[in-house]
Amino acid sequence: MSVNGQWQNRHNHEIYNLYKDMEITRNVKLRGLQWVGHVMRMKVERVPKKALERYIEGRRPIGRPRGRWLNAMDRDVRGC
Repeated sequence: MSVNGQWQNRHNHEIYNLYKDMEITRNVKLRGLQWVGHVMRMKVERVPKKALERYIEGRRPIGRPRGRWLNAMDRDVRGC
């Protein structure tokens, strides 16, 4: 709120400076990497581990291939 009791729009960089917190996107990437590390340490018979390592067979749809979540995590690791 502003001084006169009205809501005001703030830019992201103003909010980050105000709260001294890391950027939202960086926080999401960090949490995703932490989760991947957690799942990789699980036993092989656990469902999340199976889902992460599973290869889906069959034909792909026509067009640009969808981005896989694990590939995005790999990009995040290389970008850090």
